[in-house]
Amino acid sequence: MYDPLTSKAIPAFHEAGMATYWQAVTPFPDTDSVALPAQADIVVIGAGYTGLNAAVTLARDYNKHVVLLEAGSIGAGASSRNAGFLLPGSGRLGFQDYRKKFGEDVAQAVQNEFAASIAHVHQAIDDSDYHCDFTHARYLRVAHNSKAAQILHDQQPAYEPTLLDAEWLTAESLKQQIPGLPWGHGGLALTPAAALNPRALTAVYLEQAKQAGVTIVSGHPVTHWQALGDGTHQLEAAGSSIRCRQALVCTNGYLPSQPFADIAQRQFPVLSSILVSRPLNAVEQQMLGLTVNDLVMDTRLLKYYYRLLPDGRILFGGRGAVRGKDAESGRQRQRLERALVQTFPQLDGLYADYFWSGWISVALDSIPRVFSPSPGVYTSAGYCGAGVAFASLAGKRLAQLAAGETLPALPFYQTPLPKYPMPQLRRVALRGLYQWQRWFGS
Repeated sequence: MYDPLTSKAIPAFHEAGMATYWQAVTPFPDTDSVALPAQADIVVIGAGYTGLNAAVTLARDYNKHVVLLEAGSIGAGASSRNAGFLLPGSGRLGFQDYRKKFGEDVAQAVQNEFAASIAHVHQAIDDSDYHCDFTHARYLRVAHNSKAAQILHDQQPAYEPTLLDAEWLTAESLKQQIPGLPWGHGGLALTPAAALNPRALTAVYLEQAKQAGVTIVSGHPVTHWQALGDGTHQLEAAGSSIRCRQALVCTNGYLPSQPFADIAQRQFPVLSSILVSRPLNAVEQQMLGLTVNDLVMDTRLLKYYYRLLPDGRILFGGRGAVRGKDAESGRQRQRLERALVQTFPQLDGLYADYFWSGWISVALDSIPRVFSPSPGVYTSAGYCGAGVAFASLAGKRLAQLAAGETLPALPFYQTPLPKYPMPQLRRVALRGLYQWQRWFGS
């Protein structure tokens, strides 16, 4: 599959041949894609959650002529490949991390922004006739050892002043609720959260973009960008060119090394893989104890995450291969199937009906950013694999920034993504991390 670290440019329709569960079960509206016009007020590059929300906001709220450019089909990247976890957070950091680094008031404001991101998605779905299998849920962090359990337990009171509710589950309570887990040491359940069909959410935003008058151009990878002397930008895509006043780069983990090299070196594209099983029968579901209202993630350094889908299948995900060319190998699929059985021994022998991978964007400090790296260029990235809700709100915030608005005084909006030192060694470091986890992780 396409690899952002080895491919200088992203191929047109790079997702061709990718067979996911969401594709199989999700009817998708016509994109109404047209030829690339010669000019626009603003070009938005990348038609995932961030790009679609940015385009909608700029066209609808600021009356801009917006062209939405996508290398593949609409939502071809992570927006149609993720697990459908609508979470009150993003990245690897929890409330305590933000409080330790930025103080109590900022940490509370961060959690409230996360809660607002869920409300933002919920409102879009409520305003749409498109069915997303939206289900109110709890985000359950399950401790994989006693030390992690104590950390989660200590976090619970800190959420009281925020818009989030946190419930501590003892090991005994967790065992009663999810009896299939053999190792749970306790857990912290956060609400609001929700489960949904991520590809259907992409369709909701696509319909909004069409209604707002956004010009949609798919199958057009951007291969060249030039800032011109008159304050405009010229972009080349699929042999055509367009001139604009502003360019918004909303590609997240799918950004190739060119033409925005500086942005590419500020984030790390890492593969995450997902499998979806056959439908579990009633006895199997009862043994596990999972419900469609549970979004579960463990506390390992290299986390596993899982949920029960509305049709009774179990979705299970975790880290993928290091290189894109290894993403779809049988070895990677078998590794994730083994991890599923280690998590739920009752499912021994259960093989996946679907298996796929996608790129997430990892920020060096695990904090996503909305920022302007150069005059007239704006970007948002670094969601660290938990961006369904925040990436959607970030698109709106990115549009506000491009329109000259002042964003909330939060860490996401005050500084650029930090650069990776020696970015050419990012993948070497990742291999070392995976090997360390194999030897010493628990």
